[in-house]
Amino acid sequence: MKFYRAIIIFLVSGLFLFSAYIALLYYESGKGETPVLVKVRPGDSFADIKSRLERKGVLEHPDIFRWAAYLMNKERKIRVGEYRFAGSESVSSILAKLTGGVVEYRKVVIPEGLLLTEIASVVARETGIDSVRFMKLASNRTFIDSLGFDTKTLEGYLFPDTYLVTWPFIGRGIIGQMAQRFRDVYAREASAAADSADMTRREVVTLASIIQAEARGTEEMPKISAVYHNRLGKGMRLEADPTVAYALGGVRRKLWYKDLEVDSPYNTYRYRGLPPGPICSPGREALSAAVRPEPGFDAYYFVADGTGGHVFSRTLSQHNRARRKIKRGEFDGGGRTE
Repeated sequence: MKFYRAIIIFLVSGLFLFSAYIALLYYESGKGETPVLVKVRPGDSFADIKSRLERKGVLEHPDIFRWAAYLMNKERKIRVGEYRFAGSESVSSILAKLTGGVVEYRKVVIPEGLLLTEIASVVARETGIDSVRFMKLASNRTFIDSLGFDTKTLEGYLFPDTYLVTWPFIGRGIIGQMAQRFRDVYAREASAAADSADMTRREVVTLASIIQAEARGTEEMPKISAVYHNRLGKGMRLEADPTVAYALGGVRRKLWYKDLEVDSPYNTYRYRGLPPGPICSPGREALSAAVRPEPGFDAYYFVADGTGGHVFSRTLSQHNRARRKIKRGEFDGGGRTE
């Protein structure tokens, strides 16, 4: 009887030690320290994932990984995405990340005032999505309709913001995220005021895009908006340089007098009213300013003072005088009214 008891104790002790050893391997961190990115692709099998983790040096105990995933029924719970591992990690940590979808996020920063082509370039640089395909998608009427916009392109409707995106990067998903952000901001900042002002969404975004392109800071946006509202109310041409630059293909340079002759509905030196659509992506402040011009501000002209601000004028003669003073360097800051 004592012999059998000793055998049982030996076997139980051995099983306990073996289980402890397996548990140690399960929770043991690897020796690697260099961060490693590993992608789990759509359609990958568990064997594919295990093999990739081994090749990358992340997985030091592949058999423990395989049996742990099998016993805990996690083989089919691994999520698609790009994962960051701190060199080689414990099996426990690896499985937790893969099944919890703890994926790596890529930051895409879209500044205010970018053209659609420029947004496509930023997205291409940060995610690898082809900019030409991005532009085609942003001009696809069927796709645009599905997003709830009645426009030819999404120029002006991809909101400038910081976006966190995950691999696999999909153009439709990123554009949809930007368009949804626009709808959310527009609903909060402009929708009700636009209805009160009897302005359509296209008119608001178009005017906001011009304000965004003209202003060097947010503090002058309501005044710039007031100037354009005043001119529109009098039937005057807007004569906004950024619309001419857009008509010329979105150039980022000083305009010449000959540029003002370009025959385009976006040339507000030739055609009255707002242009057919936005000329860039306006931010929150510009959208708000478009429907909330400075109350009682009766200027009809403004000119950049060369220091980042503007000088506003009520009459053409005052405007011309302000331009001469600026040329002679007699203004030390903008924001004033002649």
